[in-house]
Amino acid sequence: MKKILVPTDLSSIAELGLKLATEIAKPCRATIYLVNFIKHPLGVTFAATGDLTIKDDTEQEVYTVEILKMVKERLEEIANQYRREGFTIETAVVDNEFKSGIDEYLKAEAIDLVVMGTSGQENAKEVFTGNHTEQAIKVSACPVLSVRDGFESTYFNNLVVGVNVIPDLQLADGLRSITLVSECFNSKIHLVHVRDKASDSTLLLDEYFNRIAQIAQLTNYVIRIIDADDTADGLLNYAQEVKAGLIAIIKNSKEGIFRIFSNHLSDRIVKEQGGPVITVNLNNTND
Repeated sequence: MKKILVPTDLSSIAELGLKLATEIAKPCRATIYLVNFIKHPLGVTFAATGDLTIKDDTEQEVYTVEILKMVKERLEEIANQYRREGFTIETAVVDNEFKSGIDEYLKAEAIDLVVMGTSGQENAKEVFTGNHTEQAIKVSACPVLSVRDGFESTYFNNLVVGVNVIPDLQLADGLRSITLVSECFNSKIHLVHVRDKASDSTLLLDEYFNRIAQIAQLTNYVIRIIDADDTADGLLNYAQEVKAGLIAIIKNSKEGIFRIFSNHLSDRIVKEQGGPVITVNLNNTND
């Protein structure tokens, strides 16, 4: 774990993501990238250094420059609060809409993890486009860690991963992505499968997930096959029982015999858990 991206709109919800990122960066000694994505008419004339070049001294451009300077200054103010505690934080204002901007930024900077604060709610527009967390999950090849209400890092020693039966290497790749976080806290990984009582064999499932764990080179893990009428409720209840501070979902929304968890289940876990939830979107891992 070397690079953690924290997208921010400068709100208190977004800063919750930054606080969580510092907890991860501390043991991993990772660099945090605190980035604001905002589309503005000045385009590339807004340099990465924060300097601005105005081609035409129009009232609109002067106003835009002042807004961008305020954003940059606020980013630095927030970053400096944590830099004083020893964290390495880079800031940037990216000229792009959030979804396309974060997609390009992740690829350009080789980000290992995205950490975001989320309200768990959607406005009228986001009903169709998804909120920022959902947009990040759709494009990110690395894990996206979201948090709504808060967290207690003392419970990060247990991490519950919801798993299902899919091709071996695909699931193993998803688990390896999650270990980027678990290794920072020496977390025990709980591989939890909510079985179909009518068709699933507990013995065969246990053998299958043990094989996947070996392929993913997991060492500190347990396998739990549980019964529940509702998959999300089963995962959430198990996480509460073992006092897990983190829940992870490996999802693939493509239809087919090897379908994993749908967008609906992943989004529901994020919204209902309140605490930190890691989502790995396998659709993006081979892009």
